[in-house]
Amino acid sequence: MVLKTRVLAAVLGAVVVSTVLTACGASVPGSSAPPLSLPSGDARPPGVRKGVPQDITAMILPATGADTRLTRGLDGFAQTLGHARLRECVQRQGVSFPDVPPPAYIGWSDLPDLEFIGRHGLTLNVPVPQSESSIPAGRKDPGVQRRCGQDARAVVKEFKDLYGPLQSQWWPEVSAVRDDPRSREALRGLPGCLDRYGIHVDGQEGFFALVDRTVQGIEDPAEAARADRGLGAAYSVCMAPVEVVRELLRISRRTVFQESHRDEIAALRRTLPSRIREFERRYGVTFAQPVP
Repeated sequence: MVLKTRVLAAVLGAVVVSTVLTACGASVPGSSAPPLSLPSGDARPPGVRKGVPQDITAMILPATGADTRLTRGLDGFAQTLGHARLRECVQRQGVSFPDVPPPAYIGWSDLPDLEFIGRHGLTLNVPVPQSESSIPAGRKDPGVQRRCGQDARAVVKEFKDLYGPLQSQWWPEVSAVRDDPRSREALRGLPGCLDRYGIHVDGQEGFFALVDRTVQGIEDPAEAARADRGLGAAYSVCMAPVEVVRELLRISRRTVFQESHRDEIAALRRTLPSRIREFERRYGVTFAQPVP
């Protein structure tokens, strides 16, 4: 436990000291890093905003971190449909609910929501709101549970088939931006910026590895979350110039993509919102997106 406490002190402490010095007008050697917003105590958890969007462009073809809130909402909704179908099946069959992870809003490193990361860190698992009703205990029957799981996956596939074929063609465009020379050039400044906050890594992958080691090395959940938020605050500041470059490149690529897939996008605009509402009614769930 002493070693794990030192991990927190070494990483988060460096960030906090840098922040305090900067906020008070003192300088960190070799830098003029802007102050970070680090909430003390327990941070306010992320919220959710309910409602089906009318314009599906950002949801299907995200180009900015803010766009991904809708994309995460869409993915979380698909997970929720499967969870609801699984719940129905096990209750009808009288078997116990299998050990499966609950639906969650999951982000993407290639499309970081820096406002979200800056407030909540990089590892927070945001749960999708679920019904409060409990599931009655049932018998263990692996065969029936497996068939119920197949049933649930079929519902998820049915929903994702509405937009997945088009969205799967967009993800390579997002990846291409990551490898664009202009993105790579912007990313070269990340280690130096993080260094000014006392975070010493060689690059983005090294930073992600440091986050994992730090958070997983702290037993106290509140302290781990605090360390995660401190690292996230520094990352959101240092990645902002990179995302300015990458967002412009993604938006440019999306414009071209929309032109070349005009008919498919028009069809989804006409049908997807109503199909989401149909699935909401069928399974008693609600579409929502995470908000910082």
